[in-house]
Amino acid sequence: MTRPVTPGATRRATRGAPLDVPRLGRGVPAWLLRLAVLLTGALVIAIPSTEGAMSGALFILCPAILASAYAPASPVPTAVVIGAAVLAALTGDDPLRPAVLALIPAVHLFHLSCAFAGLVPMRGRLHARAFVRPAIRFVAVQAVVFAFVGVAALLPVTEIPATLEIMALAGLVAVGLIIVWWHRHRGDDSHTGGGGR
Repeated sequence: MTRPVTPGATRRATRGAPLDVPRLGRGVPAWLLRLAVLLTGALVIAIPSTEGAMSGALFILCPAILASAYAPASPVPTAVVIGAAVLAALTGDDPLRPAVLALIPAVHLFHLSCAFAGLVPMRGRLHARAFVRPAIRFVAVQAVVFAFVGVAALLPVTEIPATLEIMALAGLVAVGLIIVWWHRHRGDDSHTGGGGR
């Protein structure tokens, strides 16, 4: 285990002693992070397709996932997440059916993959220790979400008015537009995320 650089170590280095620099290892290459975006994106597409999702919508999502791998810090991954949610809402009636429950961690993994890929330039590397805390947060978030799912499964089922469903979908689209607007106006001039080229 390496020690952090201290003023004493710096003074010893100036006298000819070797500087005690922490070694982080080679890390995960950026291309592997972009591959993770493609694989998790393919999972996000595959789940709605098992329920007979509209082929036109899936045809639109495929280029969006390719664009997400190229520009993971852009608003495109947000469009993928919203598109998958809309497809899940339109292809079935039961909100707690297996496809929806599988889509929750799949979309979260896609989001995390884009977040990591957006941090690292194409020729850069990310140390494996950087994945530890996000992995813990991922497990914690999924535990909270599925706890709510368990509570929802115990609630009595009543018919939801169509107007309420339309309002919910409109609200989802509005949230997506707000996120896209925020990405464009936050002053981020990097189109590939993390300066990746």
